[in-house]
Amino acid sequence: IRKELDEAFVSAPLKAELRARIEQIQKKASEAKKAALAQRVDICLNEVKEDIAAALEDGRNSLALNVDIGADSKASQKILNAVKKAAPEMAFIGISEEEAGSGGKVLAFAVVPPALVETGFKADDWIRATLETCGGRGGGKPGNAQGQAKECDDVDAVMAAAKAFADEKSTAQAS
Repeated sequence: IRKELDEAFVSAPLKAELRARIEQIQKKASEAKKAALAQRVDICLNEVKEDIAAALEDGRNSLALNVDIGADSKASQKILNAVKKAAPEMAFIGISEEEAGSGGKVLAFAVVPPALVETGFKADDWIRATLETCGGRGGGKPGNAQGQAKECDDVDAVMAAAKAFADEKSTAQAS
């Protein structure tokens, strides 16, 4: 819209006023988007805490979840911090699409406690194995990693890869 306004044959004072209005609208839209994301993150945090409690009750030491936080890395840190606080001995990976069902960008983030890292269950390997299914890349440290894929048509396959890796490492740890 700004480009069209700049090219329009309109008086300079009117252009300045219209630019200011456009900026106000864009600012309000940005604030509304941030507020909506914050609300999604709060809802997601509650769901993650419930899923962690259920996993702990089942005696599992790892959890892979599809979380609805968009591709926001700050939100992923909030999720990881909540997981570390609620279940410090649990390995966790979260997968989130930028827009659910869009086939677009996917974010993956993981945390693995030191006790599991010692057994060979590493967060950076988990991220790589998970995102490999959709051509994504990632990295980090054995205890904490993240990555993303530019395009992902099949989030279910990504989740299946994440769960398969966790099951494999959990089985190897048990033996």
